[in-house]
Amino acid sequence: MRFTAFELAAVVSGELIGDKDVVLTGVNGLLEAKNNEVSFLGNLKYLHDALNTRAGAILVGLNTDAVQFKNKNIIKVKNPQYAYSVVLSIIEKERLSLINKKIHRSASISDKAKIGKDPYIGQNVVIENGAEIGDNAKIFPNVYIGRDVKIGKDCLIYPNVVIRENSLIGDRVVLQPCVVIGGDGFGFVSVDGKAQKIPQIGRVEIGNDVEIGSNTTIDRATVDATRIGNGAKIDNLVMIAHNVQVGENCIIVSQVGISGSTHLGDNVTIGGQTGIAGHIKIGNNVMISSQSGISGNVKDGGIVGGNPMAPLNQSIKIRALMRKLPKMYSDLRKIKKDLEDK
Repeated sequence: MRFTAFELAAVVSGELIGDKDVVLTGVNGLLEAKNNEVSFLGNLKYLHDALNTRAGAILVGLNTDAVQFKNKNIIKVKNPQYAYSVVLSIIEKERLSLINKKIHRSASISDKAKIGKDPYIGQNVVIENGAEIGDNAKIFPNVYIGRDVKIGKDCLIYPNVVIRENSLIGDRVVLQPCVVIGGDGFGFVSVDGKAQKIPQIGRVEIGNDVEIGSNTTIDRATVDATRIGNGAKIDNLVMIAHNVQVGENCIIVSQVGISGSTHLGDNVTIGGQTGIAGHIKIGNNVMISSQSGISGNVKDGGIVGGNPMAPLNQSIKIRALMRKLPKMYSDLRKIKKDLEDK
């Protein structure tokens, strides 16, 4: 990246106050930034850091008082964090553009697979019969792509990802290291006291613009498909079971577990370490707080939390009350003793 402050202001649709010719070649936090780097002030509790930063330019909100920044260069934008992400995206694209468009000689690619234009396929990648890889794919070392997998264009698949047979993956999907797509669902039936496996013969379907974090697993369906909707963002260490349906633009934070055949609507946000029971329906625009246990349906727009779940404001009160239980118990025992002594 190399911009003057004037050029960068145009890129982020901002208003520059300061030296338009200062050259910016990187980004950093307020405390760490150098005079050739960009930083941002997204929260006023870090104002002191912003006033003392060495950054060559600071992205700030539209209502920020420029006078207090004295000789510093600031760029006023509608949303500083988003503007900062625009700059980061430019650097990310430059990084990815440095990857050579080639197929490494150690890759094992079936003659019956179809590879799109301008791929990067790294060392020891395996691509099985019938697989189709879209244009501009970047597939890093040690990835396994199974039989009849279909992957769209502009996908980024990091090392040690496993995509099993018949999975369908849309365009511009990012799979972080060690993601497993299409492993068997956890399906068993008890016969004479022993667990007998139910074959999992379905598939996984992932929409466009989805990102899936490291070590997350999405199980194939027993039959039909486990589906992840367009625009969903799934964090590290998430487990999504067989036949789950995740709607569009959902955000699922780390260590969430979603049991089989549960349906999530669009724009659902699930906090970390939440467990969701199987065969339930979560509506559109639902928010679930972290460390919750969701055992029943949640209507559209619901904001819930806790275990057992309750409306979030009620759940907060319950958790606050639990801290007082030892004192309440002690008081109750004292009242009981006083009554028995009378």
